[in-house]
Amino acid sequence: MIKVAITGGIGTGKTTISSMFADKGIPVFNSDEIAKEIMNTNSLLKNKIITVFGDKAYDKNRLNKEYLSDAIFNNETLLKKINSIVHPCVAEEFNFWIKEQDSKYIIYESAIIFENQVEDSFDKIICVTATEEDIISRIMKRNNFSVDKIKSIINKQLSNDIKIQKSDYVIENIDISNLPARVLEIHNNIINSC
Repeated sequence: MIKVAITGGIGTGKTTISSMFADKGIPVFNSDEIAKEIMNTNSLLKNKIITVFGDKAYDKNRLNKEYLSDAIFNNETLLKKINSIVHPCVAEEFNFWIKEQDSKYIIYESAIIFENQVEDSFDKIICVTATEEDIISRIMKRNNFSVDKIKSIINKQLSNDIKIQKSDYVIENIDISNLPARVLEIHNNIINSC
């Protein structure tokens, strides 16, 4: 089974692209969604997060995303700490999940494939890109962040040039009408390489 990662910066449309592969019957593992889920349901993980971030990390027994986001936003040490707590659990979930799949290839969606230096775990990598203008517009609608906060997040991410250079395929999410054909082209290419 071929392992394919979909990556790209915040607001580029990774989940939109992943859903197009899912529509072709390809199983998709959304690492962000799984991380959120286990941070709310895994009591051992919750306790570790509370130990590092305090009781405010959870509100009414649910992850306080805004509090955590603010805490790690300008603190590289806390960001590394949360990643070291959560990512091994996500990797474990992925290993369980992949054993249940029966497909020529699977998709693993994550914004931080290169940042976590796990690119060697995948056979192919798809990088999704978008214009900064589109990214800002999407994030403002989705997360209600200010333009400054969005630009700050973008500036902290690995540059698109590096991600593109390290990827096997690039999908430019500029005109949504072009996406199905590009996804089909990549899908066929991967299927033919199986």
